[in-house]
Amino acid sequence: MKLRSASLQAAHAGLLAVAIAGAIPYGWHAVWSLALAGGIQVLNLAVLERSVRLVVAEHGSAPAARIFFMLRLVLVLGAVLFALGPLGVDRVPFVIGLLLVIPAVFWHGLARASAS
Repeated sequence: MKLRSASLQAAHAGLLAVAIAGAIPYGWHAVWSLALAGGIQVLNLAVLERSVRLVVAEHGSAPAARIFFMLRLVLVLGAVLFALGPLGVDRVPFVIGLLLVIPAVFWHGLARASAS
């Protein structure tokens, strides 16, 4: 199955790589925290895409799709809480890693708009 939003995922991966390279001077704990949050977002994007495809294929919000959306939300929140709690990640790089998806979405949208 080919991903339609591969360029969104590529933009996110590129921004994550630049951020990880920029975090190296701050130590391995910052790099690890940033990479962990970026990994959570990579998985979140992949599962979100699958969820949206389920909803679109069903032509509405089928009960299975709603359960999938809720399960994704619970898993993402659980992963974030686990990372912030027992794993003891560095909070600032972790939050930056979680929020890198926002500029990636803007970048992807601007690229798609200028291509049209």
